[in-house]
Formats: sequence, structure tokens, C-alpha cells
Amino acid sequence: MNQRIYNYSIHLLARRDYSEFKLRVKLRSKKDNLPHEIDEVILKLKENSLLREENYRRLFIRKWMLKGESEDKIRRRGFLEKLEFQEDEFRQIEKELGFDESESIEKLVLKKIRSKEIPKDPQEKFKLRDKILRFLISKGHSYEDSKKVLVNILKDH
Repeated sequence: MNQRIYNYSIHLLARRDYSEFKLRVKLRSKKDNLPHEIDEVILKLKENSLLREENYRRLFIRKWMLKGESEDKIRRRGFLEKLEFQEDEFRQIEKELGFDESESIEKLVLKKIRSKEIPKDPQEKFKLRDKILRFLISKGHSYEDSKKVLVNILKDH
């Protein structure tokens, strides 16, 4: 095992958690690191419980949920990093954060309209509604769920 690569990996992991995929990419970016040496280091890190994939997944989910992303979009982002989520991870983190997807949509809508005045003109109101719907869909939320929450909020204002 290459001690230099191992020490560099420890240095990286001391700063933040990495997924195995991201750590491999980071280690490959160094010119001197050979693939078989990286494999040995990754294996040693796993044996010593220093590469904590589960912690990284939890932080990944939590970060994107707090930004208002839908579960489906988080899964797609995770797929790009070769993360495999367990079904109950999302429910556990929703419980920890204290909100579900509809409440997440509601928070996003309230955030979008807090600095805006709701127009009285129906055409202007439709423009605002469509703009907010496009924003919610860009976060990965379904059109139906987004529209239901948005209509209720606009009705109340």
C-alpha cells in the first residue's frame, strides 16, 4: 500500500466525508497515483472504518432536502455519484428534519412569494403562479403536488 496516498486520503476524510466514488475521482486526479494503489488504499480505509459511505449518503440527502429538492431528484443526483440509497433513509431524514415533501413545497412557495405582492389582476396572478410552478418543477416536485399546494397558498393570501 502506498503510504503517501493513504495519508492524503486521511487528510481529505478529516475535512469532510466522501463517497467511495468521489474519493477515487479525487485520488485519480493526482498524476502519480496508480489505479491498483488507489484500490488498496480504499480497501484499507474501509477496513479501518474511515470511509463512511452511509454518513456521506445521509449528509447528501439532508443537504438537498434542505434546499427543497424532491426525493426523485436527489436519487438522480446520487446516481451520478454512484450512491445507492436505502428506501427508509429518506423517511428517517424527513423525520429528523421535521417535514415531508408537501411541507417542503409549501416552504419553497412561501419563500418565493414573501417579497412579492400577490397581484389582483387574474392574468398577472396566473403569470406568478406559472413562474412558481416552473420553479417547483425545476426542484423535481411533481406538477400535481406543486399545483395543489400553490393554489391553497394563493387562495389564503
